[in-house]
Amino acid sequence: MNCYDCATKDVMTPAVAVCHDCGAGICADHATTTTLHLTKIVPLGRSVPIQPAARIIRCHTCSAATSAAKTA
Repeated sequence: MNCYDCATKDVMTPAVAVCHDCGAGICADHATTTTLHLTKIVPLGRSVPIQPAARIIRCHTCSAATSAAKTA
């Protein structure tokens, strides 16, 4: 599989990951890595973080859209 963003510029670069949101293949240059802190509920209804944090890899387009949705 090749990187979708590179392919739109007629460059064939092998993909190293798949975008978490849109499913496009992405190369290392177009990948954005973020963390997601998962939690679990324990007795007395407390929310406790689970370690380590999960990793999410997104393309630049989906990363920008996610950031914009958080600030809107």
